[in-house]
Amino acid sequence: MTAAAELLGITHGAVSRRILSLEQWLGTPVFERLGRGVRPTPQGIIFLRRAERSLNAIEALRSELGSRRDPGAIRISALPSMVRLWLMPRLRRLEAIAPGRAIEIIPEHRMAQVQNRDMDIAVRYGTGSWPGVDTHPLFPDIAIPAAAPELSARLVGISAQDLMKETLLIDGDSSDWQEWGRRAGVQRALLGSKRQFLDHDVAIEAARQELGVILLRVPMAASALYDKSLQALPLPAISSTRGHYLAVRAGERRPDILALVDELRSIGAEATAHFNGAFPEIAAQIFNAQVK
Repeated sequence: MTAAAELLGITHGAVSRRILSLEQWLGTPVFERLGRGVRPTPQGIIFLRRAERSLNAIEALRSELGSRRDPGAIRISALPSMVRLWLMPRLRRLEAIAPGRAIEIIPEHRMAQVQNRDMDIAVRYGTGSWPGVDTHPLFPDIAIPAAAPELSARLVGISAQDLMKETLLIDGDSSDWQEWGRRAGVQRALLGSKRQFLDHDVAIEAARQELGVILLRVPMAASALYDKSLQALPLPAISSTRGHYLAVRAGERRPDILALVDELRSIGAEATAHFNGAFPEIAAQIFNAQVK
């Protein structure tokens, strides 16, 4: 799952969410979960073979119809949660950078192909190293336990180990919470009850409704802290070795595209600085952990 996420330029959770959604839709598992990985079930192998044939036909149709879209539009692809939480609130500012050209923001879970002109800019998650593209850092990925104000007040003073026994909100699988527990010093943590969702912004809304504790991803979703609908718990925040990047075609030279990349990077830097200024204790904690 981790290797697939890195190859696709999306989060591990995004891969898990799509597989979970697929299995729910099919009504049967496509992977058998093993101790240290997965392998396809017989049903999964059948689905893969037939899906490949169908997708090839759909791709041919897409290529045929693609010429009908606005040839002057600049297309930006990102995961749906990134689109809803971060990109859309900044669309007006981006449009000012390319006056006279439409900017289409495409929410999708698949890997956008900037190499074959499928997209102009793709927001990807990973280490920033993918073949055939130039990448530019957007902002880091930090996970913070957070909850609605009333639930947060009830959890004051709770230990990391006891927090793991609370109702946990998960977008994807439980690997992020398990990693948080490991870094918070919880040995062999047993997770409490779980509520699973397909996208991070849906999990955020569940947290706002006091349905459980979320690992809030900032600065992407920091607005939930700024408007005080969620509160960070006084427990460890963890930073990922991966982050969010902008991917463009290798050797991209179009002025409008490069101007948008520069503007997005500027907005990303501002978002990071704003978060660090609003929550200096968390910023200091992350900095000290990285130094160590």
